[in-house]
Amino acid sequence: MTSSKAWNGVTEAIFDCIKATSEKDHGTKYDPPHGDQGTSTTDTAVGTVVLGFSLANGTLTYTIQKKPWIVPESSIWEGIGDTINGCR
Repeated sequence: MTSSKAWNGVTEAIFDCIKATSEKDHGTKYDPPHGDQGTSTTDTAVGTVVLGFSLANGTLTYTIQKKPWIVPESSIWEGIGDTINGCR
């Protein structure tokens, strides 16, 4: 089962900050690195989190494609939301 969440009002500059912050803080890799659509992968102590991402018309949408069963979706969404708000 996949789960998606979208955030509005995300500019290219905010998205660049999100990518840089998540890479620095969590080792997240974006593929393609400079694209507005693709996948982000974060290796954690309990497994890998893979998210699809798309930035279109100021809306950033993430979709959980893979996550460890022990990691709640709410933790993923909260972490992403905190990063977005920190970059605004």
